[in-house]
Amino acid sequence: MKKLMGILVFLVFINGTVCAASNKGVDRPVPTLTVQSGPSYWGPAFGEVYRLLRSNLREPNKLFPMRHAIPAKIFMGVYLWDTAFIAQVWKPWDAGLGEEICTAVMEHSVEGRLPHFVSKYDSSEWTQPAVMAWSVWELYQAQPDRAYLEKYYPVLKDYNRWLYENRRLEGGLFFWDHPYESGIDNAPRFSSRSEAEIADMRRLAAIDLSSYLVRQNRTLAAMARELGRDEEAARFERKAEELAALINRDLWDPDTEMYYDLAANTGRLIKVKTIAGFFPLFAGAAAAEQAQALVRHIMDPAEFNTLIPLPSVSRDDPAYEPDMWRGPVWINTAYLVIVGLEDYGYRKEAAELAWKLVDGVYRTWEQDHKIYEFYDPDRIGIQELHRKRGNLYKKITLGDKPRPNFVGWTGLVNTLLIEHLVGLRQSNGRWVLAPNFPAEAQGFRARLTFPADQVDLRVEVKTSNQIIFEFQSPTKWRKLELTSGESAEI
Repeated sequence: MKKLMGILVFLVFINGTVCAASNKGVDRPVPTLTVQSGPSYWGPAFGEVYRLLRSNLREPNKLFPMRHAIPAKIFMGVYLWDTAFIAQVWKPWDAGLGEEICTAVMEHSVEGRLPHFVSKYDSSEWTQPAVMAWSVWELYQAQPDRAYLEKYYPVLKDYNRWLYENRRLEGGLFFWDHPYESGIDNAPRFSSRSEAEIADMRRLAAIDLSSYLVRQNRTLAAMARELGRDEEAARFERKAEELAALINRDLWDPDTEMYYDLAANTGRLIKVKTIAGFFPLFAGAAAAEQAQALVRHIMDPAEFNTLIPLPSVSRDDPAYEPDMWRGPVWINTAYLVIVGLEDYGYRKEAAELAWKLVDGVYRTWEQDHKIYEFYDPDRIGIQELHRKRGNLYKKITLGDKPRPNFVGWTGLVNTLLIEHLVGLRQSNGRWVLAPNFPAEAQGFRARLTFPADQVDLRVEVKTSNQIIFEFQSPTKWRKLELTSGESAEI
């Protein structure tokens, strides 16, 4: 009997499917996608994203007394912005678990600073992109937990204070202390391809960090209002408006109609067309005419509307290279641009880009049976892509190609499909449908199930203006017809 038990324990360890312990406390069954008409590879790729998502979940230990998430097994730490995005991948499956993994970052606040990463093997004195407040608020909208918000609003507010005290230039805009803080490591804005040369970051007014701070201030204002702290909310709103005005005054170039970083010591804009130039859309900082100009760049096939869209550097920019943040597509930054487009009412454009992103990641999985860290804007596959070519240390430790089995944020394609194309979300405990399909989706028929909620949704896209849904839950069955841009509470 003991020998049999030993074999069973070994099977649990290597297979992860024999008993409930292997599920890492994930009690809610996984959502499923079945495609009846359309790309047949979408369903299996959708399932693979969630399989890897659970695989990359870690159980509590001495350093993290809660479950926590890593982006891929080769990355041994818990990262700030990775976690914020991973929580958004968890959200349609288990929003409460999304909240739990966010605490792994917030509980390690150091005098207000949310750390770049936390690991038992190493430490960092830096931070990372300020998207945690946004992520926590998104989770709260899906599944309101007032006690959670009351506990972590002060942590997020303190982080905002820390950034203002430690990352703000004299003129009021914000800087990164190091390219690794930005998450966009070897971007041509910051360094050479191999990182042998790095710009003086503390003199660079960064369009991305300044934009994140606008969104963070607006989000903290929303949290404060929810908690009945109206005076604090008003202060955060004023900060957001003041910073947005500075972005538009100092970081907008009317000649190229694009946002850039500013060399604070020379007053010169660093005119490299990167995806960071669109983050004022995510922030809600761009004026209507500026947003319209940005959309022209975004939807131009010669710039950002590539086969897999929204490359990190414009395809026609001289700085473009198929190397990490110098050109390849990263799903997290692309996701922020799509959120921004939707916020500004550019739903048709958002739908086209979301469809192409989802299909590009799923098609790559069909070809390689891998979910990757970043993608080629021009083709399916990673043959032409590299990782900081010329950096021997990175080649030895992480290799020369995008890391496989990476759901740190690539898994956001599932969230794009569920929440932005099909348009199914939970809001304050209620289900809402707001589909947004492009013309390319005509004829698409699929079934989405959320077994934990006993929800079964069937969708048929006749045209982008005629989408048929059948929604079934334990309490209701409903058939309805919606157009893209129309919403209905179920």
